[in-house]
Amino acid sequence: MEISWEQLKEKEVIVVASGRKLGYPKDLIIDCSCGRIEAILLCERSGFLFHKDSLRIPWCDVERIGEDVIWICKEPKC
Repeated sequence: MEISWEQLKEKEVIVVASGRKLGYPKDLIIDCSCGRIEAILLCERSGFLFHKDSLRIPWCDVERIGEDVIWICKEPKC
């Protein structure tokens, strides 16, 4: 499966176990030495607004990328 950054940033990130909605991707961290994605940075939800703080989700925590959401396996550490 291929996915563009434009498609990825429109998908809401949700924790599988709790169903907690974390927000939307705002950036990627890429290891330039090997080209591997290290993490997704999110704009965290804060009430009606986004942009409370940035959350860093390790790429290894991404369980599945669906049509509308990105499922992660555990709660991020703040």
